[in-house]
Amino acid sequence: MTKIFEDLKNKRITIMGLGLNQGGLGVTQFLVKAGAQILVTDLKTKEELNPSLEKLKGFNIKYVLGRHREEDFINTDMVIQNPAIPHHSKYLKIARSQGIPIETDLGFFFQLCPSKKIIAIAGTKGKSTVSFLIYHIFKEAQKEVALAGNIGISVLDILEKITPQTWVILEISTWQMEGMKKHKFRPQTAVLTNILPDHLDRYPNFKEYAQAEKLIFQHQRSKDNLVVNFDNEETIQVKEETKSQVYWFSTKEKIEPGSYLEKDNLFFQSGEHKIPFAKISNLTLPGTHHLENILAAGTVGFIHKIPAEIILRAIKNFPGLPYRLEFIREFKGIKFYNDSCSTTPEATLAALESFPQQSIILILGGKDKKLDYEKLGKAIGKNKEIKKIILLQHPDYDASPKIFSALKKYFDPEKIILASNLKIGVEAALQKTQPNEIILLSPAAASFGMFKNEFDRGDQFNTAVKNLKRQKP
Repeated sequence: MTKIFEDLKNKRITIMGLGLNQGGLGVTQFLVKAGAQILVTDLKTKEELNPSLEKLKGFNIKYVLGRHREEDFINTDMVIQNPAIPHHSKYLKIARSQGIPIETDLGFFFQLCPSKKIIAIAGTKGKSTVSFLIYHIFKEAQKEVALAGNIGISVLDILEKITPQTWVILEISTWQMEGMKKHKFRPQTAVLTNILPDHLDRYPNFKEYAQAEKLIFQHQRSKDNLVVNFDNEETIQVKEETKSQVYWFSTKEKIEPGSYLEKDNLFFQSGEHKIPFAKISNLTLPGTHHLENILAAGTVGFIHKIPAEIILRAIKNFPGLPYRLEFIREFKGIKFYNDSCSTTPEATLAALESFPQQSIILILGGKDKKLDYEKLGKAIGKNKEIKKIILLQHPDYDASPKIFSALKKYFDPEKIILASNLKIGVEAALQKTQPNEIILLSPAAASFGMFKNEFDRGDQFNTAVKNLKRQKP
């Protein structure tokens, strides 16, 4: 680490994208401590970035906010590209044309990390839950373990805690993997949860997005492990595309080596060894998609010789994650669930399948990622348990009209209520809901415009729900 710090001292570094999700903050703090001369530039304004800027008070940092300037990508020794910045950005092209190196926080991390015991998790949906579940299992097994990545924990924040014996659990997005191509990232164990249509506002087509997800195993070797979803039509193909030792997980087929569901029991099987490790009745996380997450995490535990009883104990004690089918409260016999992290139609369909034979008021709408909502509209039309739809409206919410267009073909338009903000949406939902029914926020779209991000959307939903106690009965 000393050598890297020496190389960075007094270097002029442009950090492109501070953001609000810790990654930009972590790399900025790291480079300041290394003695670099930092300029942070972000399209967001000072007011929008205030939570991150507050944590950088007292540091000698220059800022260019609300815009980017070409000179900041020319008169510099290095550019740091944060994950939300697309690789085809004209400012990055300017830096490349000047021969200026472009780096990422993960790029620094992999140069400095003393541990080779890395478990990396990628995929369209479920990767956060799987990452936390694996961390929880390794903690329960009393392993030395650290968790970071695309979950709001900067990898550079955990670097000092890592020893050669530490198991490093990393959730990694496609954008992060693309930023590390030159480092030939090679996790000892990789998990690919699924590949579903997403981020088509950033990728020209689904094929290119799928290839970006598959970067997780591109540089793995025959001694490395790849845990992958047997039930997903895209990931089932990876057996022919990887050199890794493949382990499957499935809720539909008995498949080995790997984990599967059979007669309400979960098993891990490799060769003649078939190990039961959980019953569905023991599990607290609702839905088939969470069952897939549990199978994926359990498989990682078995690969690394963690006993079945420890894996089961960790799974039973796992509370779930915020904003992912999170139960918020019961009010007047009505249950409120927060699934703000469902930003695709497929994720919302998975959420709906988690509540069979329960009447639901569903809150939808947001910013479009160039996704197709026809399947969602058709499924909602067939689902007789959905009583009403609350559809969020905002000038930036271009997914909402697409959702409305798909819904009205299959679902009674009279049952669709338009809401100009989330508080109004929650109150409108409450008026249409009876005891023993559910109000579910599962938007099927991105949050930007009305909210800072999906976590802000989730927080505002929670606030609106918790404030219902102040209403007169």
